[in-house]
Formats: sequence, C-alpha cells, structure tokens
Amino acid sequence: MPQDNIIKNNLFGFIIAIIALTVLGAGLYTEWLWFDSLSYVSVFKTILLSKVSLGMSVFLVFIVLFSLNFLVLRKNIENKFYKMYFGASFIISVVAGIFSSTYWFTVLRFLNFTAFSYADTVFKQDIGFYVFVLPFYKLVLGIIFFLFVSLIFVSAASYLLSGKKKKTVRIEPQDLGAEQVLQQIKLEFSEKGKLHIAIFAGFLLIVLAGLFYIRRYDILFSSRGAVYGAGFTDVNVLLPLYSILALVAILTAVMAFLFPYLKNMKLVVGAVSIMLIIFFGGSFVSGLVQSLYVQPNEFNLEEPYLKENIKHTLFAYGLTNINTRDFPVSYDLTMDDINKNEVTIQNVRLWDWRPLLTTNKQIQLFRTYYDFIDVDIDRYEIDGKLRQLMLSPRELDPNQLDSKAKTFVNEKFVYTHGYGAVVSPINSISKEGLPELFVKDIPPKTDYKELEITTPGIYFGEKTQNFVVTNTKTNEFDYPLGNENVFTVYDGKDGIQLSNIFKKALFSIKLGSLNLFVSSAVTEDSKVLFRRNIMDRVSSLAPFLQYDNDPYIVIDNGKLFWIIDAYTTTDKFPYSEPVSGINYIRNSVKIVVDAYNGNADFYVINDEDPLIKNYAKVFPELFKDFKEMPAGLKKHIRYPEDLMRVQTRIFGTYHMLDPQVFYNREDVWRTPTEIYRSNEIELRPYYIVLKLPDSEKEGFFLITPLIPRGKENMIAWFAAHSDPESYGKLEVFKLSKQELTYGPMQIEARIDQDTDISQLLTLWGQQGSEVIRGNLIIIPIETSFLYIEPIYLKASASGALPQLKRVIVSYEDQVAMEETFEGALSKIFKGKLSALEQEVKERKEQENIPLNLEEKLREASKLYDEAQASLQKGSLTEYAKKIEELGKILED
Repeated sequence: MPQDNIIKNNLFGFIIAIIALTVLGAGLYTEWLWFDSLSYVSVFKTILLSKVSLGMSVFLVFIVLFSLNFLVLRKNIENKFYKMYFGASFIISVVAGIFSSTYWFTVLRFLNFTAFSYADTVFKQDIGFYVFVLPFYKLVLGIIFFLFVSLIFVSAASYLLSGKKKKTVRIEPQDLGAEQVLQQIKLEFSEKGKLHIAIFAGFLLIVLAGLFYIRRYDILFSSRGAVYGAGFTDVNVLLPLYSILALVAILTAVMAFLFPYLKNMKLVVGAVSIMLIIFFGGSFVSGLVQSLYVQPNEFNLEEPYLKENIKHTLFAYGLTNINTRDFPVSYDLTMDDINKNEVTIQNVRLWDWRPLLTTNKQIQLFRTYYDFIDVDIDRYEIDGKLRQLMLSPRELDPNQLDSKAKTFVNEKFVYTHGYGAVVSPINSISKEGLPELFVKDIPPKTDYKELEITTPGIYFGEKTQNFVVTNTKTNEFDYPLGNENVFTVYDGKDGIQLSNIFKKALFSIKLGSLNLFVSSAVTEDSKVLFRRNIMDRVSSLAPFLQYDNDPYIVIDNGKLFWIIDAYTTTDKFPYSEPVSGINYIRNSVKIVVDAYNGNADFYVINDEDPLIKNYAKVFPELFKDFKEMPAGLKKHIRYPEDLMRVQTRIFGTYHMLDPQVFYNREDVWRTPTEIYRSNEIELRPYYIVLKLPDSEKEGFFLITPLIPRGKENMIAWFAAHSDPESYGKLEVFKLSKQELTYGPMQIEARIDQDTDISQLLTLWGQQGSEVIRGNLIIIPIETSFLYIEPIYLKASASGALPQLKRVIVSYEDQVAMEETFEGALSKIFKGKLSALEQEVKERKEQENIPLNLEEKLREASKLYDEAQASLQKGSLTEYAKKIEELGKILED
C-alpha cells in the first residue's frame, strides 16, 4: 500500500507538471505570434530573454552555492539530511530566480546607461546614476543579502537538527517557583558549525556594509524638514552616520572572519551590538538635531537646499524653460477687436462634453449594443478654415446585447466591432438646442471631404475587451440598415490565422475558451483578434511607459486612428518634489493605433529625454522618429491634459524662485473650481483656438487659469502649445496683483447674483426640469478676458435630451444671458465704439461738430453692429442693406 501511494502521488505530480508546462508553453507561443503579427517580435524576444537570463542566472548562482555549502555540511554533520536540505535549497533558489526575473528592466536600463548631463550638488553624480545605476546596485546587493541569509538559515537549521540533545533535567516547582516547571531543551552547536556560520556572517556583514554605503544616496530623496531632498540634518548627520555604519560593518565582518583564530563569539556579538547602537542612536540624534537645532533656525540652515529643491523640481517636470511674461489687463475691447479675433470667437466652445455625450447617446446610437464612452476635442481644417470639433467614436458593447442574444457565436463571431463616429462643431446649435452634426448616422454621412470615413470599422478601441474571431463560416455583422443587417468580412492586417488544429488548441488554452476549439464555424482561414483594448495593447508592447487617461480618435484620409500620449517617468530624480508617486515626467512618445488594423506605432516626439534615449537603446525596433509620423496625423497631436494638471500643480508652488518667498509659501497658486450642474468641481484644462499676445496667427492651445491659494481672483493663466511646429512650448501670463481680475468662482457668483438670470434658472428648475450649468470657459482676447458659460435644460423624463438654451457672457462688470453666443456678445458690446466710430468721435471733438449729430452717430453705430451680426449669420443681403444705410448716414 505505501508503494501504491507513492506511485499515485508521483503520477499526480507528473500530470500537474505536464498541465503547467502546456499552459506555459501555450502562453509563450501565442504571445510570440501576437508580437510577431504586429512586427514587434524583437520586443518579445528582448523581454523574454532578459527575464529568463536573469532568473536562470540567479537560480544557478543560488544552486551552486547551496551545493558547495552542502559539501561543507556533509563533512561536518554525520546525520543524513540530504532530502530536506536540497528541498529547501531548491525552493529558495526558484523563489529567488522568479523574484529576480521581475527586475529585468532594471538590468537592461543599467546596461544601456544614458547620462542626463545634469548633476546633484551633494555627491556630484549625474542624474543617470540615480535613475539607471543605483537601482541595479540595490538589486544586486539585495539578492546577495538574501542569498547569505538563506545559507545561514539552512546551515543553522542543519546543525541544530543534527545536534545532540542535552539531558532534560526535571525541576520541581517548589525549587524554582511557579514560573518555571521544566528546563528548556538546549541544542548543541559543534565548533565546526560555529566556524561555518561565522564565515557566512562575515560575508553577510560585507554586503550589509555595501547597503549602508549606497544608502547614503537615499538622503537625496528625504522628506524630512522644509525641503524634499537632502537637508541640513541629512547632509550633516545621516550622511556621516551611514559612512560610519558601513565602516563598522566591515570591521565586524573582519571579526567574524577571524573567529576561527580568536574563538571568541562575544567579540562578534559585541561588534554587531555596537553597530545596532550606532544605527538607532544616530537616528535618534538626527531627530534631536532636526527638532532642537534646525527647526528654530530652519530657513537660514535650509536655504541652500531649498535652492536645490526648486532647481531640480523645475527641471524634472519640464518647467525650466517656461516663458513667463506679464499680461496687463485692460477692459477696452471694441467690436473691432472682436472682429480682429474672428477665428477665436468662431471657435468658442459652447458644448460641454458631458451633456453632449448624453445627447449623442440618445440621437446617434440607433442600437442598444452601441455605445459612446467619451467626447474628444480636436481641430480640423474645414473648407480652408480652422475649426474645433468634438468627436465620439461609436464602439460596440456586447454586454448590452439582449440576454438571449449573449451567445458564444454572437459575442465572438458576429458582433465584432464598432462603427464610425459622430462629429459636431463646438459652437453650432440647432433651433431645438441640439448640436449640429458634421458626421452622423450609419453608414457615416458628411458634407465635408476632410471628415469622410471610408473605413468605419472599430475593431480596436477603449471598450473592446474581449477576443473575436473573424473570417468564420458565420456572417460577421457590420452595421444595421433599417430592419436589415449588413454583413462584412474582415480584411484588416491584424489577427493570427488559426491555420491548424495545433494553433486552435493553443489559443483555446491561452484565451480560456473550449468553445473556440470545438466550434465548427472556425476554419483554416479564420483569424483570432485579441488584446483589442487599445490601452491593454500598447501597455503590453511597452509596459515601461505610463499612459494618458484620455486616448482620442482622429479622422485622417478616411480612416480612424487613436492617438495615445505616453510618458517616461521615474521616482528617482534627486531633490524633485514627488507627485502621485513620480518626480520626473516627459511626454516623449505619441502612439498611433489603427482602429481597424490594430497596428501600433510609437513615435518619439522628445528625443532629448534621457529616459526615452535609454529605452530606445533597449528596444531599437519599437520606437520611430516623430518625422516618420504621417503629415495628416501630425496636425492632430495635442498637449495632454494629465501632464498639464501635474505641471500646474508643481508650478503653482515652484514659480516662486526666491527661497525666502518659497519657504514662506507667500504666493502659492492653484487651479480654480467652477459650477457644473449645481456642484462645485475642479476646472479642468481646456483646448482652445487662440491668438497669443504678440502672435501673428491663431494656434491650438491647452490652457488653464490659476488663482492664489485662499482666494478666488485670477492671478495667471497657463498655456501649452499643441501645434507641431511649437509643440510642448509652455507659457505663463501673470496678472497684476494690484488689480482685480475675476476668477471662475467670482464669475459664477456674479451669475447667481444677477436677478434676471437667477430668476429664470430657478423657474426652469421648479418646472421639473434640470438646469445644467456647463463648462465656464475663460478666453483671453487682446488684453482682456471673456467669460462664457452655456446653460442646458434637461427634462426629468427618461431619455430626455440636454438642450442648449442660453449662453452667458461676462466681460468687465457686465453679465449678459441670451439665446445665442452672438446675441450675448452683441448685448455686452453694444455701445462699444469701433475704430471707425472712435475716429468720427475724435474728429467731432476736434472740429466742434454740433451735438445734434450725436443721434446720427448712435444710429451709425447701431447699423454697424447690425451689419456685423448679419454677416456672422451669413445673411449677405441684409448685411449689404445695413452697410448702404450706414453709408448714407456717414455721408450726411
């Protein structure tokens, strides 16, 4: 019977091993095929080879040293302990190998070291040392430390388990008291065992000395005191402390190595005790120095370190070369200025993406299994004019299928892709208060050649989570047409052909789908498409990059593409203030994913970034030069919101370059809030077509206003260039601290205080409808600001559409709410003299023209405004009529 049990156990173990190896092999081979299908098999090879090489190297080192250690133990120990020893050694070696393999990228970055050409002032090391070299040193020392701890553990256990037990002595309770009844069993170490362990302890202490030595560099990441990075206490107390500890550890190691000659364990134990006393005592002293010496005189002692913190932080977040200039506000806009900034005015965003998303879902989904999950803002040149547009890709959501339709065939073979997109201008509204659609319906219809979509299938998107199989015997749904369905055959480049039963079996294992293997609908021409979520796709190709949360869709040459912003980041930049776990960031890569074919291209847009230089050395075939990006797609790159939010958070404090002002936090800026619906939320950065001061033409920018901490007035505005020729350039326009410039919440308050506006909004709300206050947009024009807020009305009934009912415009001390933006603008600037009117007025004053002509001047001003309004509406006949009347009055 025992023999039978052994056979059964061995058979069971063999079966488990075969299953595990099959699953592992299926995973590796299918991953190889997937990377190869995207022409990135070199990336897969590099990652796999580095993981295997590192893991196996560590495993073999552990096994070899455990084996050599066994030879020593076998001489010193009479009892047989082979099975237990090798079992423990093998498990420890496997764990060490697997753990080490996860640090493959640390090793590759070290082997491809790239200098930052920027050094810290404490150790005079290039920043590349802290980013690429120091993590590798820590990894190596950590592995060696674990190795010697393991050797000491298994060796000590072997000696203890083979030692002779001393005779147990029975102690009567009346002799020792109630505390102790039985003397503990003592296990005897042999002299050879003590020598053996002492040698290992010596090596362990040398490694510990190395760890203490490299820990000196950690002071550059200290959060103690007034500054992030090395401060007074770190440099003058902790730095010497770690140097002393490293020296003491080496001396202690020497004593451990001399144990065979000194035969005095007390010396070794005493040295270790001294090292521990120095460590804890030094930590205690550093706390005393910080609280009793530094804090009472903090600024004077920390000033040089504050300067380093400011300098390094600005560099790490790409804020060193930011262009800061004054923006003197003067409220002297006229209709001439408005007309001069016609492109900006025509691109004022009236549609908030949130109500627009709701509206799109109600009027453009057509079927329950489609979904819009986002609205992307971009610019296109339409009929020779720059227009800001809002795009929503129509993705497929198989979870929305009827419960009875949720079959394997439908979810994997039939409903495979989304279809087309909805595109609307940011400022066009129908009579019903709904958006005008430039691209609409299924199949996509448009009157603009630039927006034609000839390949509308979205096989890869933000919502495509599951795998699908194309080119099967089952009809693949393309799009609905009335009461019928149109079918298609996928002819894109992506997918792995299931050309034989072997591949079919492997992908069934990989994807966990037995139905895939047994389905008769799958043929030799069928292709499996998996990892279709674009974020999952790119992060699998480049797991070392961080990705923006907002991929956006682009129409170019009739095709749909996703553009994803990728960042190089680290938390190893000395003296740099951390934000959300990082303290260095660059938007160095733009990724383009074909929504139909699935191919992903990584374009390096910032080739000066040391991190991307390092990554490109590791994966030379992964990255492409930005110059290789198609010209049509280059026009649609934009500065990412996530990056600006991080940068403005840092710049809000670190714009204070004077250490005294910085220390006192005298001029901290923050991002403002606004009212959306009826809630106060953070005002997010927004895209805008704008002509910057002293610029000759408009550009596409991401901007955000900034306000002082504890106040609501605007103190500055932050702008990032998005056009290719100036991409990434940052500018900050500082406002006067002596004059009030309204911030967003102050404008919101003025809207609430306007009796006409508040009464109407209250009335609408009481009638069972929901009033939605949209994004407050602040637009710099010339040397002034316009504030625009759209008002939407949504009925309480299920499926009701948010309708844009009013537009509020605020300028200087005026607030106007009208049905259209043009109407509110005209109301605000009624009476504002144009250049022509100003010239007539000055002539009148110079020539003493009688005052009875004032009525004619007012009439001329009115006719001019009406003519401009007619022109903006496109009514050329009415415009000509008004100009003719204006000419007669001026002639008089």
